[in-house]
Amino acid sequence: MGRRFVLLMSAAAIIVYGSTATAGATVARTASATTRYHYCTSAAPPLGSTRVPVATCFATFAQAVRAATHDGLRLPASTRSGSITPDQINALATPGSSVVIGIDYSDSYYSGSSYLWSAAADCGYYGIAVMPSGWNDVVSSVQTYGGCASTLFWNSYYGGSTTSIGRNSGRATLGTFNDETSSQQWCPAAPCG
Repeated sequence: MGRRFVLLMSAAAIIVYGSTATAGATVARTASATTRYHYCTSAAPPLGSTRVPVATCFATFAQAVRAATHDGLRLPASTRSGSITPDQINALATPGSSVVIGIDYSDSYYSGSSYLWSAAADCGYYGIAVMPSGWNDVVSSVQTYGGCASTLFWNSYYGGSTTSIGRNSGRATLGTFNDETSSQQWCPAAPCG
């Protein structure tokens, strides 16, 4: 009887341990999948600043746009990334407000995860010397807004090859620059830097 009890308890421990390990693995996969589909935003630092932007991420693209525009643009919750137009963004450009100057996308054709960059309403000179965590060598398409153009750099600290996107424009695919951006600048006319 004692051996059966020990054997039974050992089997129960294996079942419980196995279930816990499986549940933990499921949580990790879910967290990884959720992280991939975040819609993040932060203010683009002025060019030359050493400030590292802090990302705030949301469950929907509409929530990220609302945060980036300081509640200026409220889109339906079902709005998909890539569907926002320059006219919608540029209509918010008023003195003292915050406006989206660019959106980076993890996938081609303005899809996948997105990172919205905001700044003062007038386009100035902004730069990210090192892409935020999770965004180095990830960008696959880009849109520019708020009168800004953008230049993507192959290396951190604005080094290496570049590709530029014009004012209030976009590139649905980046060709050889796909998943190669390590730093980025925004300015009134391309190329930046």
